[in-house]
Amino acid sequence: MNKVFCLFIIFFSISCAKIEKDYILPEEVSPDVYKVLLENEDVKVLEVTFAPGQSDNMHDHGVMTFYAVKGGKLQATLTDGTVRENKAPDGFVGHRNTRTTHQMKNMSNDTVKVIIVEHKNIKPIKN
Repeated sequence: MNKVFCLFIIFFSISCAKIEKDYILPEEVSPDVYKVLLENEDVKVLEVTFAPGQSDNMHDHGVMTFYAVKGGKLQATLTDGTVRENKAPDGFVGHRNTRTTHQMKNMSNDTVKVIIVEHKNIKPIKN
């Protein structure tokens, strides 16, 4: 019984590690925009700062909750080329329960600052 349980834990750990490796981490591809404030086994907290007109590089997010400290107009480009514009006022709070892959651009005349909490132990639903 213990051997079976140990094998389960090993295979589960390997499969979880593979999922995380498949993600393009924003703090790695755009360190000028994304700063990790806290990371542990449950969450990763990111401070996101876009200067006017600044873009980041294509990246992924899992399940996340976000708070616009200083909102603005952002343009999201998806992997299929779809472009969406979103306005987030100061204090806006949102949540996404799907995996997100995108590139963002600040379309505002002011700096946009957002705090993102990525939830590591919640699997994204398929969209």
